Amino acid sequence: MTDVVVVGGGRCGLHAGTMLAEQGFAVTLVERLPQAGGQEPERDAHRLVKEARLTGVRFVLGTLAVEYRGGAIAMLGIDGAAIVPTKALVLATGTRPRTRAELNIGGERGAGVLPGSAALHFLDSGLLPGRRPVVIGSGELAHHLTSKLLSKGAQEVSVVTESGAGVFPESVRHYSHARPKTIRGFPRLHTLEIETRDRLLSLSTDSVILASGRIPMRNVEGAIYGGSPTVYECFSDSDPKTADNARTIAATTSRLITSRLR
Repeated sequence: MTDVVVVGGGRCGLHAGTMLAEQGFAVTLVERLPQAGGQEPERDAHRLVKEARLTGVRFVLGTLAVEYRGGAIAMLGIDGAAIVPTKALVLATGTRPRTRAELNIGGERGAGVLPGSAALHFLDSGLLPGRRPVVIGSGELAHHLTSKLLSKGAQEVSVVTESGAGVFPESVRHYSHARPKTIRGFPRLHTLEIETRDRLLSLSTDSVILASGRIPMRNVEGAIYGGSPTVYECFSDSDPKTADNARTIAATTSRLITSRLR
C-alpha cells in the first residue's frame, strides 16, 4: 500500500510528488519512459528528479500504468506486472499535440507525419525525421523543434501557424495566418497544401511535424477524473508550458489530496 500514486514524471508530476512527500505521504511515481523528466524534458528536469528522490518519492520507471480499479493501480513494466493499492491517484500524464484528424488535415496517408514530441525524441537520439520538414504550430514545442531541426542538419525548415505569433530563426520559412489542408504522396508524403488568407499554397516537404495545441492525455483505464473522489488531474494545456504554471497546478493538487487524506 502506498498513500499516493503519481502517474507521469514530467514537471507537474515531479512537483506534486515532492509536495505530497513533504507532507509525510508515501508517494510512488510511475513513468512509462526509462527516465523521469517528461516527454519533452526541460532544463530543470534533473534538479526536480533529485529533489523528489530526496523527499522520499519512490520511482518506478519504464513502467506503464494500465488500469485503475477498486482503489488499486495495475502496472506493467520491465520488471513485470504489479498491482499497487493506493489512497489517491494523481494523473500527471501530460499533454500531446493535436493529431492530424483533430487538425482536419485531409489527403493521402503516406509516411512522414509524426507528433512533435516523437520528433523531438528522434532528434535527441541523432535521427533527423526529414530534410525538408514542415512544422505545424506556434508554441514552445514548435520553436524548440525548428531550432533542433536546423542544428541537426535539415536543409529547409518551414513553419505553418494559424496566427501571426512566433519569432523563429531567420532561415525558417514562416507561413503565418495559414492552416494545413491536405497531404499528398504515398508511400511517403511529398507535398503539404496549406490555405492562407487569400490563396492555396503547395509546400514541397518530406515530413510534417504536428506541434499545434495541447491536449491532455488521459490514458489510464478506469481513472476517470470527476467520477472518483480518489482521482486527481495534474496537468495544464497552456502553451508555452512554464515552470511556474506546473508548480501552481501541482500545489493545487497537493492541497486537495492533503485535505482529503488528513
